[in-house]
Amino acid sequence: QFLRICADLFRLVPFLVFLVVPFMEFLLPVALKLFPNMLPSTFETKSKKEERLKKELRVKLELAKFLQDTIEEMALKNKAAKG
Repeated sequence: QFLRICADLFRLVPFLVFLVVPFMEFLLPVALKLFPNMLPSTFETKSKKEERLKKELRVKLELAKFLQDTIEEMALKNKAAKG
């Protein structure tokens, strides 16, 4: 919760520029197209949130597979070295 709040605060600073500068809000769709994660988390739809969670899970699974393969290679090298 704390990390999400901190991230939202850092995202709020560039977002405030669009509110303070006159007529800058018309460029907001362009900025969101270039920087899709610029909006705070309260503007995140359920489908976007699920998509982000699936992407994070996919990355974690790939990392776990990589680490598992690395450990297996190290075990085989150690076994070959001892045998």
